[in-house]
Amino acid sequence: MSATEREHVMPPRPLMPWTIALCAGLCASCGLVLNMAADALLGERAAPVTLLMAIPVAAAGCIVLARSCMRLVRWRRWLYAAALGLVAGAVVSAGWAIGALRASRALDNRAASSLEFVVCGDPSINDGAYSYTCDAYAGEKRLGQVRLSCDRELGAGSHVRAIGRISRFENDAYGRSRVLRGELRKAKVVRLVSIDEGPPGPLSWLRNELLAVIAPATDPARSLIAGVVCGRSSELRAQPAGEWFSVTGTAHLIAVSGSHLAIVGFVIESALQKTRLSRGLQRGLLVLALAAYAVFTGASPSAVRACSMVAASLVANGAGRRRHGLSALFLTMVIFVLLRPTVLFEMGFQLSCASVFAILCFCPYATYALGELSVPPGLASILSVTLCSQLATLPVTIHAFGTFSLIAPLANAVIGPVISMLLAVSVVLVPCSLVPLLRHGALVVPMIVARCALFFEQLFAAVPGASVSVPPDTLLVYVVPFALAVLLVWWPRPRVRPMAVGLLCLMLAAGVPYVYWDRCVPPSVTVLDVGQADAILVRQGSAVALVDCGLDDRVVSALVRNNVHHIDAVFVTHWDEDHWGGLPDVLDQFSVGSIAVAADALDGAPSEVLNRPGVTYRQVARGDTVDIGAFRARVMWPFDTVDGEGNEDSLVLLLSYAREGKSLRMLLTGDAELDQEREFVQEVGDIDVLKLGHHGSKVSVDTELLETLKPELSIASAGEGNRYGHPSDACIDAVRVAGGAFACTIEQGDITVSPTATGFAMRCQRP
Repeated sequence: MSATEREHVMPPRPLMPWTIALCAGLCASCGLVLNMAADALLGERAAPVTLLMAIPVAAAGCIVLARSCMRLVRWRRWLYAAALGLVAGAVVSAGWAIGALRASRALDNRAASSLEFVVCGDPSINDGAYSYTCDAYAGEKRLGQVRLSCDRELGAGSHVRAIGRISRFENDAYGRSRVLRGELRKAKVVRLVSIDEGPPGPLSWLRNELLAVIAPATDPARSLIAGVVCGRSSELRAQPAGEWFSVTGTAHLIAVSGSHLAIVGFVIESALQKTRLSRGLQRGLLVLALAAYAVFTGASPSAVRACSMVAASLVANGAGRRRHGLSALFLTMVIFVLLRPTVLFEMGFQLSCASVFAILCFCPYATYALGELSVPPGLASILSVTLCSQLATLPVTIHAFGTFSLIAPLANAVIGPVISMLLAVSVVLVPCSLVPLLRHGALVVPMIVARCALFFEQLFAAVPGASVSVPPDTLLVYVVPFALAVLLVWWPRPRVRPMAVGLLCLMLAAGVPYVYWDRCVPPSVTVLDVGQADAILVRQGSAVALVDCGLDDRVVSALVRNNVHHIDAVFVTHWDEDHWGGLPDVLDQFSVGSIAVAADALDGAPSEVLNRPGVTYRQVARGDTVDIGAFRARVMWPFDTVDGEGNEDSLVLLLSYAREGKSLRMLLTGDAELDQEREFVQEVGDIDVLKLGHHGSKVSVDTELLETLKPELSIASAGEGNRYGHPSDACIDAVRVAGGAFACTIEQGDITVSPTATGFAMRCQRP
């Protein structure tokens, strides 16, 4: 039997260890307790404490079944393990919850200036503002973790004192996710008082020096090298290139995980084999080196999980024990959750564990199935890893991002080897850049490989329908895990004809979302999260309009994640750059039918906008109406001709929808302020939704205006950490005093309102 024949053998059903029951019970009880703690920490509703009785009842039920039912004797170990997991999870999560509630009360009673914040890791970057997970200290006592926002980059481990305000997270999806990850409060810095970075450790020093040489903020290729080698992806995610990885489903290639450690381990092991050290000592040094690399890259859950499994595998191999990847995975998960229960809600941990589980269980089966379709063995192996990982993580990614990458298998097959090559050469060459004479030459080869990777990323991201939006509550969230569980139990032998028919059906099904988003979209208005700027998407069926275009190319990313393929009309309210700055990028990336501005404002249009081939230009005046599918946009302001250069010249549109018993009235105000709004507010009357003028400034609205309009929801579009302080507290207070709800893109991301028979529905999606 040849090697190829030996490889192409139907794999046996994987053996499920009893540790899966232990892990399942632990995660179930932790999830329940932590969600109840989040309710209390958010302070919006009382936690239903009676639900806690389900944990001991379930544990007792497992024990009773294990001891009394002879038919379950084969599952006795599983039942005992599940009971132990339920009890252990309840104990450790309750301990964390009690400490978190005490810490939150202590934080509520303190000013930010009385605390010292210790930065825990790399920042997230949005609109030039930096957000950090920090430990808050009062003297020598640690109170808990907070989310610190400021306009300056801080190094990991920095001790910071600042003037600012500490507040609760909003009781929304974003706030809940931060609390479940262990961040009890958010701290917005007004002024930094002192920063003490302290002497860095050897690994921190090395990382800082490499990042200084790489300079990730200066170039997308350098950002990619920093992400792959140092585990710092903040700069890459803040650039358009970061969106390419999301669209193509290749973001996991940047995150430090098992594949990274495998490549780094191969490089280190190759070097160790050239020495005369004993095999046991080589293994020990390999584990230490991998652990050091995991710490060097920030000690993410996926990296630590991978390192732990490698160590367990090497120990088992050295002891002559049979290795079992699934047992190592679930034991590692148990240890992680016991040490820090909140890791259960960290997306990196969820994605890492789900993908590893799927690869260990289904990858041999998928490789065999693809081989039955005459796919070459090497390509079948790459595709099987991608398919298994993507399917297993689909419930997590859909719930978090509401998107699904259709091009991911092909993109991973092409880009995966390039990223692996980038990591291999960078691990060897990038450290050489610390030598002054080699500083520039050492980065030449990594830069070439990084630019190749970015070229393919951009190429695949530009494919129409590469990524489609999927509602977070879609049935796919439940169907995919159920289908994988059925496959694991059934374990059928793949046949060519049924697989071919199934693949054809999948390809046809993959085209359905594209047709849906291009022709059959239900009516909706989406205030896009484009930072400190305005961009509002109006769509119904095949009709698509965009009101303002943001400040830069972030509007393109926002349109892509909302599955926009063409734009019939663009309305530019006025010529402030935060309203038209992204228009050239929109015109470059999408087919646009027309551009509409206020009467005579076209004369002041920037040169980048005018004389675009295939684009018509239209000037609209007060009283004009424009149909967008079943939506009707009526111009309410300006009264006279304008040049479009000031806030007072802003085009104001009243959107109305009434069809099939559903209705919606929404006022889009651009940067119009109170003086202008008072001129037409009586004519507008009651509305459902108000898009606040000028990003929610204090002069955009007052109580008198709100009492006339009576909006149920007011939305502000603003960027996190903006220097203007938008949305202003005065604006927010006026909305709430008037009895309406307030939402902002800073917290909610993209905010979509849709007409219903009873008013409107709101849905939020964070980028």
